[in-house]
Amino acid sequence: MEKTPTQIVSEMGSRLLQSSRPNKGSLVKSLREAATTLSQIQQPLVTETVSKKQALKLLEAELRPLKKSIIKHDLLKNRDNDVSLLVTVCVCEIFRILAPEPPFEDKYLRDIFNLFLAEFSELSDTVSPYFSRRAKILETVSRCKCCLLMLDVDCHDLIHEMFNTFFSVVREHYQQNLVHQKNAKVQQRKANTQQAQQSLFNDILTIMTDILREEASSSLVGVILENLVKEGKDATPAANNLASSLIKNCADTLEPLICGFLTSCFMDKDSLQSNLKDSYHDIIFMISLNAPQMLLAVIPNLTQELLTDQVDVRIKALNLAGRIFAQPNHYSGEIYRDLFVEFLRRFSDKSPEVRMAALKCGKQCYLANPSGNKASGVLTAIQERLLDFDDRVRTQALLVACDITKSNMKYVPVNLISEATERLRDKKISVRKKATQQLSKVYQDYCDKCSKGYMTINDHFEQIPCKILLLCCDKDCKESWSHNVELVLSDDLFPRHLPVEERMPHWVQCFVVMNHIHLKSLNSILSQKRRFQSDLRHCLTLWREAKDHNVEEVKRKQKSYFAKLSACFPDASKAEDLFHKLDQMGDASIFDALTLLLDELTFTKAQTIREKFIETIGANHQLFDFLRILSTKCAPTIFSSEHVRYLLDQLSSRTFADTQLKAPFIKLLLVILNMFPSYLRGSEEQFLELLEDNDSVSDELMEALSKAAPYISANFSDYYPVLEKMCLEGTRFQAKHAVSAIASLAGSSEKSVFSKLGKKLRDSLLRGRHIPTTLQSLACVGQYSVSAFDNIYEDISSYVYQVFQDEPSDNQPPCDQSSGCCNSCKLKIYGLKTLVKSFLPRHGQVVRKIDDLLNILKKTLRSQGFDGIKSCDDTGANVRLAAAKAVLLLSRKWDLHISPELFRLTISMGKDPNAFITKTFLTKLHKLLIENMIPRRYACAFSFSICGQCRDLQNDSLRYINGFIRNATREGRRDVNQRESLTDCPAYMIVFLIHVLTHDPDFPSEDCMDEHVYARFCGPLLSVLQVLLSNKETVPILISILRAIKRAEDAVDACKTPRLHILADIGDSAVKTSKCIAATSPQAPRSVLLPSALYKLGLASMSDSQNKAKSHTRNTLEKKFMERVVDTFRSQISLHDQSSQEDTPAVVLEDRALPLVLGSKIETSMTGSTEASKNNTRCSKKRSHLGLPEKSTTASKKCKTVEGENISRDSVSLRTVESEIPKKTLKRHSTCSKESVGASVSNNDTSSKPSGVVSTLKDAKNHGEAIIGQRIKLLSPADGSFHQGTVERFNSKSNSHKIAFDNGDVELVCLDSESWETLSHESMGQQETLGKETGSFGSRVPEVKTKPQKKKLPNKSNPTAGEESVSEVTNTSDNIGLRRSRRHRMS
Repeated sequence: MEKTPTQIVSEMGSRLLQSSRPNKGSLVKSLREAATTLSQIQQPLVTETVSKKQALKLLEAELRPLKKSIIKHDLLKNRDNDVSLLVTVCVCEIFRILAPEPPFEDKYLRDIFNLFLAEFSELSDTVSPYFSRRAKILETVSRCKCCLLMLDVDCHDLIHEMFNTFFSVVREHYQQNLVHQKNAKVQQRKANTQQAQQSLFNDILTIMTDILREEASSSLVGVILENLVKEGKDATPAANNLASSLIKNCADTLEPLICGFLTSCFMDKDSLQSNLKDSYHDIIFMISLNAPQMLLAVIPNLTQELLTDQVDVRIKALNLAGRIFAQPNHYSGEIYRDLFVEFLRRFSDKSPEVRMAALKCGKQCYLANPSGNKASGVLTAIQERLLDFDDRVRTQALLVACDITKSNMKYVPVNLISEATERLRDKKISVRKKATQQLSKVYQDYCDKCSKGYMTINDHFEQIPCKILLLCCDKDCKESWSHNVELVLSDDLFPRHLPVEERMPHWVQCFVVMNHIHLKSLNSILSQKRRFQSDLRHCLTLWREAKDHNVEEVKRKQKSYFAKLSACFPDASKAEDLFHKLDQMGDASIFDALTLLLDELTFTKAQTIREKFIETIGANHQLFDFLRILSTKCAPTIFSSEHVRYLLDQLSSRTFADTQLKAPFIKLLLVILNMFPSYLRGSEEQFLELLEDNDSVSDELMEALSKAAPYISANFSDYYPVLEKMCLEGTRFQAKHAVSAIASLAGSSEKSVFSKLGKKLRDSLLRGRHIPTTLQSLACVGQYSVSAFDNIYEDISSYVYQVFQDEPSDNQPPCDQSSGCCNSCKLKIYGLKTLVKSFLPRHGQVVRKIDDLLNILKKTLRSQGFDGIKSCDDTGANVRLAAAKAVLLLSRKWDLHISPELFRLTISMGKDPNAFITKTFLTKLHKLLIENMIPRRYACAFSFSICGQCRDLQNDSLRYINGFIRNATREGRRDVNQRESLTDCPAYMIVFLIHVLTHDPDFPSEDCMDEHVYARFCGPLLSVLQVLLSNKETVPILISILRAIKRAEDAVDACKTPRLHILADIGDSAVKTSKCIAATSPQAPRSVLLPSALYKLGLASMSDSQNKAKSHTRNTLEKKFMERVVDTFRSQISLHDQSSQEDTPAVVLEDRALPLVLGSKIETSMTGSTEASKNNTRCSKKRSHLGLPEKSTTASKKCKTVEGENISRDSVSLRTVESEIPKKTLKRHSTCSKESVGASVSNNDTSSKPSGVVSTLKDAKNHGEAIIGQRIKLLSPADGSFHQGTVERFNSKSNSHKIAFDNGDVELVCLDSESWETLSHESMGQQETLGKETGSFGSRVPEVKTKPQKKKLPNKSNPTAGEESVSEVTNTSDNIGLRRSRRHRMS
């Protein structure tokens, strides 16, 4: 009969018990057999408790021999690994079989548990052949709850050791290892594979859970928490998972211990001895994941940490709260409601560091639960921080907002995107930079998702490129944002390999949401790119041709181009240095690659060339970054011919039915072609089809064609019918560009084409068909083909002149509200434009006479309805405006033919009673002046509006004239090697303004003595002087000009010469009373050239009527009167500004007070002159009251007028008079008769007779050392006064005398070139009064008692040829006692 397993075990135990000292081999054999047999023994299946106990007793009896043999041979302490393992297996099986009763006495249990721990510690050896046995031991111990006996026998140290062992050996891959082991043995249990994978982990968890539920201790909690938060290479996910599972399973048991520990960490962390006290935040976080309810007693302490004063503590608490709330699908926000509320408040914490930490936490919270109940609150808090006052917080909020947007583009709130894009306009440059980078990435992701079909085009995201474009409008930013924006549009806006077909829908949608500011910025960037490419082409040409040209000249040009090109880089100075390095390298391959990029028109090929070029030079190249940017600027990276082809294909496609997108399609097409017309090459047929089928946008398309025509290779015969139709039947705008396109496309047949077209247009005009369009076409034909227009000029001019003579029809339609003109006046305006443009051809020279056109312009400007010119009353101003504009345009090439009267009539448009007409005229004038298209003399028209009644016109005129002065001054200083001509100086406009005012019919009458009348009339002159005087350098030039005018006569009407002098004197008074610098200056010009068509030198004698008129004005307009005129003008400005300020909102007061501010600026600037400048002035306070009058201009020399090229250049050289000096008194080298002196003296009403005045002027050759020690009086050109002094020394080398003046000044003077007299010894100690006031232009006439002996001058009646044409100039300037004035004698 076969033995049962229990019998076998019993016999084996008996044999082993009887053996005294078994060897290892027999022992191992016996134990292995016992272990195998024991595994076959199962517990009794008896259900009744009594029967089960009896059955267990029987089993225990049979197993007793084996138990005794194990104890007898001390196998529980055997050190051999094999024996120890088999003993452990046997003991474990005995526990299983005899459970629940312990099979061994308590005294042996400790050794048994040591065996168990020893085998548990070997579980880390997964490749061991005994791994399966050890796993079985663990399973048995777990199922039988053997470890609970450890608590009964007080083995707490072993429990602690076992916990540490389990945490150290548990591994996630054990489960898979065990699965393989089990699969190898039991193939049938495949369905339970997942359960087998978890068995090992579960056994360990069960053992530990049983112990903790039975009796938890602080030491075990410490072990668990340590493994819960352990970091570093000793930490394993399985250990962390095991600790988490224990907390979850034993929450009720562990809660008091854990909460007590955490509370101690919050309250008194320093007194704790635990190593975990610094990790309590991590412990809280891990517990919140597994047993959030356990922390309800601890969370209030965390909430209190969020409110503490220490910033670092708040940040740590905030980070912990953020981690807690950032768990996916977690309801911690609901559980810890108070903590969440305080968490949201930290977004507005007083510390920026805390707010930044809150933003980072908020991002994690939202990304974890985008649809959670608390997500909206977090998102609102993040959005508010985009407007934080700290730029660091705004930057962090921007980063968070962009990350949130990229994570969930479909459902991200619109407000968040809008607020984030607004950071592109942030006041901080760093924020704008970061916003540009991050939003570009957001837009890239958006485009990528759209291309893959995950999203559709969204207007909110299309706002990103629009807002990026606005960076170009940052005028307060020192950095070149437009250059950075160009690189963003080229490289960063779209995914790198996104094809053109995918990019263009986004561009079109951008144009849907763009406004005019966005378009202006885009045009600015494209214009800059175009200029850069053009300059680089020239530079590359210089590089290639450097060997064939002058090296120095090439280097100079290259340097100029480098400066231009480098201005298109963010760091201009660095870029210029890199351009020079590139030039020194002379790498032809780089130049060739750049040339290829410049010539390439397609985006795809250019991208391939660029990538190959960058790959060739390599990242290690010293200029890699620079060349990468340079290649981007060379290539068509923003738009290309492929973009144009896409747009044309879509517009011409039969399936294109979205009428709402048609307008942005065409707008984008026009923007590209306007900047890069060559991109139309290759798409000519589609463009022609589009042009024929879209009448509504023909204007814009025709403009694009006119620009692109020189670059395309189209069949002229295909385009000509459409263009001819536009010239005959289209709008004036279409006609203009159609003629331009014909000129570019016709090629060699241009002459015959325009000849035929001109005849057709003439016939159409004479038949009265589409007259406005026909006139426009004719005007353009005249510009492109002079010969074609000459053939029809008589017919066209006759038609236009007839239009001016026709009476307006009574039944004609009323004035057009949009243009303000009736049809009759429109035809006059169109006719004028046609004739004017025909005299301004683009090529060739006009030989026909312009006199008839100028005559009709003069009549039109003079008076409507005069001399055969008819016009309706309410629109005549528009015709005058057109005539004035015509004169401005003609002055570019026909200025010689513009008469003084026509010039004056044109300038008078600046005071037209119609404010709109005046504003339009001044705007056009300003544009032409800024572009240097017309002579600068026309700038004097601004003066009439400066002192006008319309406040808006005043402000505009002031802005225009200041801009004109700045530009003119800048251009005059641009070339330091060329000295600026006086006629190019902004102050020279005074010459023309005074002449215009002189011939003004509103000039005050001769008997007018009202300073208010003169102040109002002279307002334009005084206003311009006030503006010019803001620059001190202009003062000597103004004085020289004004005094030259006082020495000249009116060349148009000599009877108006007194008016010239009156205006010049008033202007001179305004300059002198402006408290500006002294009149004498080294910058004062030696000669003043006046236009001969307006001025001529004063004649030797004047007619009786002229003498009478001048005598009258001189007696009435004395110096004090002129000063009162100037003071009245200034007081009027002050009162007008005060009243304006009272009636004007404060927001515009600054602009409205400009005239008064300018005047104040002048006075303030002059009162701050230095003491040195005061010493340099010849006129001291002691003699400031002395003055000499100038006799009438009848004593002036007669000079010939010199013809120039135009009025602004037609000038004669006049003597610049620094002071008003009587000619007879100052005449040299001739004797003065008693009669002449007597006549001079008798002209004074009263006289002051100084005693002892002796005239002892000596010949220039004899005075030398002979006059040392003598008293003399010397004429000062600064104030026209004689100043007394003593001659102390004579220097023969410099032919100069040292003179000590009575006021303390000491000067070196060359008496050969000065006017001086010696004084008698009787009068040396007396003060001499030389003159008194008279009524002659406010000057003083000296009363000389005795006859002075005059120095000789050449006979006035017989002037030499040189004297007749040009007079020499006195330029007087005192410089620290050294007189630098030199008067050259005339031969």
